[in-house]
Amino acid sequence: MVCPCLRNEGIPVVRPRQSASIDELAGVIHSASRPSKRYIVIFKFYCDESHDSAPRGQEPKSYVVGGFFGDGETWARVEHRWKRKNDLEGVPRYHAAHLNAGTYEYEGWSKARRVAYSKEILAILKAQKRKLHGISCGLFVDTYRQIISAEGQIKMGHPYLVCFKTVIAAIAKQMDEGSFAEEDRFAVILDRGDHDIEAVRAFYEIKDNSAFRHSHRLETCTPADSEQFIGLQPADFVAYEGFRLMHGKRTGQTKIRAAMNSMLGTTGFMGYQFGEETLNHMKDGVDAATCKPAGLVIIPPDGNIPGSHRAAAY
Repeated sequence: MVCPCLRNEGIPVVRPRQSASIDELAGVIHSASRPSKRYIVIFKFYCDESHDSAPRGQEPKSYVVGGFFGDGETWARVEHRWKRKNDLEGVPRYHAAHLNAGTYEYEGWSKARRVAYSKEILAILKAQKRKLHGISCGLFVDTYRQIISAEGQIKMGHPYLVCFKTVIAAIAKQMDEGSFAEEDRFAVILDRGDHDIEAVRAFYEIKDNSAFRHSHRLETCTPADSEQFIGLQPADFVAYEGFRLMHGKRTGQTKIRAAMNSMLGTTGFMGYQFGEETLNHMKDGVDAATCKPAGLVIIPPDGNIPGSHRAAAY
C-alpha cells in the first residue's frame, strides 16, 4: 500500500554547498556518451549509527544512521589507502568519537596529531570526489515519542529502524529514478550493534515488499566488524558528523564542523531529519496506515528539495 497522506518536509541534517544526488555517481560509472559500454554494478552502502550513551534501562536521546554509497572499484581504492594509513599510525581503526575526544585508540595523542590524522584520512575520501556519496537520517527520540502516537510508533518501529529504513528507501528511490542501469542494485554492510538483527530483517522485508516499487534495487544486507570491513570506518564519520550537526542545530549552533565542511565541496551528501514539523505533518498518515509492526517505510523527497513523503506498508 502506498500512503499519500505522509507529506512534507525533508529537513536536511546537512545543507551542502552543492545539491547532491547519487545520480551523479551513475553518470560517472555509466557514461551517457557510451551507452553500449553500460554494465551491471552492485554498489555498496557502508552503514553505521551514532547515538547518545544512556544509563542502563534508558534509551538514547537521539539516533543518526548514515554512511557512504559507492561502487566496488572506488571502495577498493579507499580501503587500501585507509588501512595503510591506520597501519602507519598504529591504530586498529578510525573511530570519530574517540578521535574527537582523544580516548581509546588515540589516548595520549596531541590535538595537532589528531587533526593531522583526520585531515589525511579524510583526504582519501575527498580524492574519490563524486564517486562517493554520504547519506544520513536522524531524529530526536523525545520528539518522535511525543508526536507520533503509540500505535504509530509500533508501525514505524524503533527510532533506529525509522532512520535505517528511510536511508535505504532514499537510496533505492534515487537509483530507480536516476541514470542507473535497470539491473544496478546495492548491498548494505552495517556495523554490528544493538539493532543489526532488526535492521537485516527490515531490509529483506522491504526487498520483498511489492508496495515499494523500488524494492528490486535492494541486493543484500550483512552485519560486519569495522576492523575487517574498512568501509564501515568512513561510515562512522558520516553518522558521527550528522549526529553532532543535528544536536548543534537543536541548540542554535548551525555551523558545520571543520571536518565535514572540508568535504562538502568535493563529496556529495544527502541528509534527512525527522524534525518536529515533519513528524507533525506525518502523524495522521501514520495512524491511518495499515501494516505489520515496524512495517511502515518512509520514502523521503530528494536531497534538499521540499516535497511529499510517501510510505510503503507491509
